[in-house]
Order: sequence, then structure tokens, then C-alpha cells
Amino acid sequence: MGVPEQDPRGLQRQHFRGCAAPQDAPQDAAAEAAEASPQNLGDRGMRKIAILFALGLACASAKSSTAPAPAHRAPVPLEEYYKIRRYGGTNMTFSHDEKLVVFGSDQGGRIDLWARPVTGGDARQITHVQGFLGAFAFSPTEDVLAYEADVGGDELPHLFLTDSKGTAPRDITADYPKGRRTQFLDWARDGKSFVYLSNLRDETLLDLYEYDLASGRSQILWLASGALSLANADRAHNRFAIVETLSDANSNLWLFERGDERPRLLTPHRGDVLYMPQDFTAEGRGLLYTADEGGEFSSLYEMDLATKQSKALLQPKWDVDAAADSTGHRYRYEVVNTDGTMELTLHDLATGKEISALRPPAAGGWQPAAFSPHDRYLGVWLRTDAAPQTPYVLDLQSGQSRKLDDPLPPSLAGRPMVAGESVRVPSFDGKQVPGFLYRPKGTAPFPAIIDVHGGPTSQSLRAFSAYRQYFLSKGIAVFVPNVRGSTGYGKSWMRLDNKDLGGGPLKDIVASKWWLVANADVADDKVTVMGGSYGGYMALAA
Repeated sequence: MGVPEQDPRGLQRQHFRGCAAPQDAPQDAAAEAAEASPQNLGDRGMRKIAILFALGLACASAKSSTAPAPAHRAPVPLEEYYKIRRYGGTNMTFSHDEKLVVFGSDQGGRIDLWARPVTGGDARQITHVQGFLGAFAFSPTEDVLAYEADVGGDELPHLFLTDSKGTAPRDITADYPKGRRTQFLDWARDGKSFVYLSNLRDETLLDLYEYDLASGRSQILWLASGALSLANADRAHNRFAIVETLSDANSNLWLFERGDERPRLLTPHRGDVLYMPQDFTAEGRGLLYTADEGGEFSSLYEMDLATKQSKALLQPKWDVDAAADSTGHRYRYEVVNTDGTMELTLHDLATGKEISALRPPAAGGWQPAAFSPHDRYLGVWLRTDAAPQTPYVLDLQSGQSRKLDDPLPPSLAGRPMVAGESVRVPSFDGKQVPGFLYRPKGTAPFPAIIDVHGGPTSQSLRAFSAYRQYFLSKGIAVFVPNVRGSTGYGKSWMRLDNKDLGGGPLKDIVASKWWLVANADVADDKVTVMGGSYGGYMALAA
């Protein structure tokens, strides 16, 4: 069935090219710099990137007619940035009594599940996995925690049951043959069962199963086929939303109801429309979804599943990235991707009034993770480029936020980090390339890194990068462009690289270099390009 998955390791292949001169520099420009491309922040490989970056600057310096300036000494060594805590994704779950919150953390040396009191206190390690963690969630009615994990990174996760005390886990899929895997989805609100995906029947397809806690048995609910991928379930697990991916700009929504033989199409349409289900409304009567039909950006809609009629709920001049109801449908959140910053709004569904959430620190945004079982709390992650990803709890009764953990080691605690400036760079055809400029302190002219995201159908958000902050501490400017083909800036911008990979986008990178020279005090012979995946391809082409 082909459900998309994130690489649990967060790694991308790194590419490097040194001493390569662009062909289209302005006639009055100085000799060209090398433009190399180590990848941006990953969990491993930082030393390799630092070496590649140094080689790139060495090549550039070799071309300069003047002696290179001495390297700026970093106030905090590179190895200290390795000590920033990692959280293994953005999932979070609350215990049935709303006293504990669980999230992934490498506090014990590798990513495992840790429980922390919602009101504050020491964290307790729950799992000791031998591979990579996947999805996880507490039962909404009792102290049972379901999670998925593989062994040794084999990418064949099994499903396990434990509790908040970390009782020895039970593998409920221990009898699976080699090559089979599972993917946890969601608990039923009554806590008696949960649904998950598995390729037990066919290695190439992920069918929908339901596991009953009382009997310890699973039953199959839906047989996957073709390009259909299950996305959401209502609270009672009677209705399921399915996505049919036709291209990166076109999709369909289908509805599968328990007991039916096959799903029914909800979104017949012509042309390219990107539909994405978000959540079911109360009693499964309606479906929240986003679509970019009739505009540049994805708006939020609600469909009455009895009539198939939809109404617009939110139509900002940016993409609506996410929306969901709380467990008991008392509250609803919406997340708007405003120029790369996650802007969260919360509403009381009974009154329609907006709930004021505390403004995130460091000019960041709240990325929602999970509501608590009785709708009191919302677990969120702080997402900003001026601080590492950090778990918080929003108390929807008191309106207060509580920081759950501090990811910074003592060596970096209290050290100011650089926030990016949102800028627009005029490219070869007059179109404006959006990006984030990070200016170092010190004496100009500065060396610079152009950090290109992968994809290309993706976006560089306002997110923390230990690499960037380390480079900035050494007096190196960083520019993070969203070249044509990127998401987040309208579907016309996203489609500009169709059948032109390495053409217009590469010219955007070259334009970015010369804009940095003219506007950010950057030396024209000390510019490096870095990236991974498609970003690595762009770096090689630069």
C-alpha cells in the first residue's frame, strides 16, 4: 500500500565538490569561490561535514590573491554540539490519568521512551530498545503503552506492549515471519483495542488490522491495494480516511467504513488538487481535510460525510499544515505554515472562541503532538531556529505552558543562538527566492554557506540546526534558500522546477551567492554550497 515513512535515522547521503567555478558570474566579480556541499544537520557525520567544509574553504582561499584570514576560533568546541539532546521525532502521549507524558529521548545514550510527570519532576526510562523506535501511544483508559520498534535498524518494526513502569515488553507480533513489519496507528477511545498496519498478508502492502486487548487477537479490517494509503481513523474506529497519491501535486480522498468491502471516493475532481485528510469530527460525521483547490495555498475544509458537501473553515494566505480535534472533540487546533514558522491556533468548539496560547519563546512556533485523554493538556514541541526542539505541555484550563525538558548541555546553556532573517532574493528571471539569512558577529567580509534542502518537493522551515549555529559561532554566514520547487510558498512556486531539475533552481543558488556578496557582507571567494539528497545534487551542480 506504500505508506510513506520517515527514515528513522534521519540520515542523508552527503556530497562534496571543491574548487568549482560558476560559469555565469557578473563580469565585474572577483575570482570565483569554491562551492562545496556537505549536508546540513544530522544525528551523525558532523565531523565529516566539518572536514569537507574546511576543504571547500581551503580551495576557495587557494584561488584568492590575498593571504587568507586566520580561522575564527569557535567559543564552544564542535563536540559540545553533539551533546544537544535528541528526541526521535515529534510524537508525545499522555497517560490515562493525565499525570504522565511520554516522549522519545536519548537521555540514556540512545533514543528510548521516557516518562515525565506533567506537573514537573524527574524523567523515568520506560523502554530499552535494540533498534529504532516508531510510533507509540498510551491507552486512554488504563496503564498500557503500545509502541513499535525494530531490531538493529532492520526497518521491520514489531508491536510491543508495556506500561508506565517499564514492565518487560510483550511482542504481540513475535510470530511474524521474516520480512514482515507493522505500523501502530491509534487506540480506540474505549481502550479495548487499537488499529495498526501490517504487511503480514503481502510483503508489498500494508493492510489494516485491529488488535483486541482482552483476547490478544488481531483481525483484518481492510485489504490494501495499489496507491491507497490509510491516513486517519475516527475515535470509534468505524470510519477510516484513505489517501490516493497520484503525483506530488495531485491526490484523492477515500472513505472506508467498517464492514464494507471497498472504500468510496470522496473527492472526484479534474486537474491537480492536493487533498490531505487531517481528522474526523465528533461521531465520525465529518472529515477535516486540507486542499489547494482554487488557490495557491492549502486551506482547511470540513466535509459532511452524509452529503459529501464541504465548507471552508480557514483560508489564510499561507498553507494550513495541520488540524485536529481533541480526544473528546472539545477543542480544535490549526497550524498555519507562515513563511516557515508554525503558527498554532486553538478554538473551543462549543463556543467558537479562540483560546489564547502563550507565545512561544525564541520567536518560534508550537508544533502540536497530542491532546491528553480528557482534553486538559496539549503536548507541543517548540520549533525555532534559535533553540533546539524542546517538549512543552500547554495547560488548556490555566492557559500556562510548562517546559518538560532542556536539550542543551551545560556548555551551551545560556549561550545566545542566532535567529534567521526572512529575506527575498531576486533571481535570474525576476522571481523572488525566499530564504533565511543568518548573520554572524565579527568583522566583514564573511565566508558563507548556502544550505540547500532535499526534496525537491520540500521546505526549509525555521528550525534549529546545530551545524548552522556552530558555523555562525566561527564567523561564517549561513543562507538557507527555498529555491523554486519548494513547498510552502504556493503551488505555482512548487511547480516551477517541473522538468527543470538543476536548471532554474541552480540559477536561484547562483543568484543567492551574489545577493549575499552585495547585501550580507560575504566574501565572493569564500562561498560553500551544502545539502543532502536533492540538496546534495544541487551542491554538486553549483
